[in-house]
Amino acid sequence: MPTINNNLKLPNDQYFPAGSAKTGICLHHTCGGTAASTIDWWKQDKQMIGTAFIVERDGTIYQAFDPKGWAYQFGLKWGDPSRINFEKRFIGIEIASEGGLTESGGNLYCFDTVSSRTLKKREEAFDFGKTYRGYRYFDKYETKQIDSVVQLINHLCDTFAVERKIPSDYKYYYGDKLKDFKGVIGHVNVRDDKSDPLPDDSFWQRIINECSLQTVDLNSKKPAPQTQLTNDQIQKLFDDNVKQFSKMNRSAGNMVKGLLWELQDRGRNTYIRLKDAVDNGHVAFYEMVQGDHSLVDLAAQSLGFKSWDNNRLEVYSA
Repeated sequence: MPTINNNLKLPNDQYFPAGSAKTGICLHHTCGGTAASTIDWWKQDKQMIGTAFIVERDGTIYQAFDPKGWAYQFGLKWGDPSRINFEKRFIGIEIASEGGLTESGGNLYCFDTVSSRTLKKREEAFDFGKTYRGYRYFDKYETKQIDSVVQLINHLCDTFAVERKIPSDYKYYYGDKLKDFKGVIGHVNVRDDKSDPLPDDSFWQRIINECSLQTVDLNSKKPAPQTQLTNDQIQKLFDDNVKQFSKMNRSAGNMVKGLLWELQDRGRNTYIRLKDAVDNGHVAFYEMVQGDHSLVDLAAQSLGFKSWDNNRLEVYSA
């Protein structure tokens, strides 16, 4: 059993003392300073936001409240009762971290602020290699932190009989497809605008291997149908996609339109269906209809998209 420190407690009126049976664990990181500063921030917020545990950089595990209780940790926009039921049954673990880092003038900065006070050493940063959820660089987790997270997950799985399962694509956005999922997830799996926890495969592989988690394929990449689209079906798909990218910011919509053209041009015959485009925004979701999914990645990269994954496209704002 890991050592739990109870010196940083939330007041009783800052969380709900009783929740549903615990069937899930969610990993987050704080995008802040210390565990103590995070608790202080939660105390100032009257919306009852928090997680049961925070893991400090030195590996200390702080319990903010009894994990049988709950507080709002996800910020979901789902309808009730699905939203509340999901909050109640997940135990949250925050990892103290500065989160995503901003690059400017060859230097890295935390908290989306360029100043001498927020300057971050490159050796303390993880480079994802491309933009992921708005960031390429992230504050690395300390080895002692990861050690403690592993111990804590194992302890909670044993104590609450949480199933030792995890989505096979742990960096992917599933949204409400996870509303009935039981196991371990990351904040990114249910919020497309979040980038926590760290998108480092070595971190996640430690969690999977040392917590004996079984990866579960939730059909994040559905194979495209083998039957080729007819001309009428292609036209109908085009008309539907026009409605989606026309909702977006004009420049962003034109970028998405260009990507659609690249996918089908020169005999590639790859088609996606756009959905849930953000009104006057820079984000649209999609699903494969026909062709080679890897071409989406290549087209998005060549056209200079800000970020992309298995079902989401994001264009830089002006």
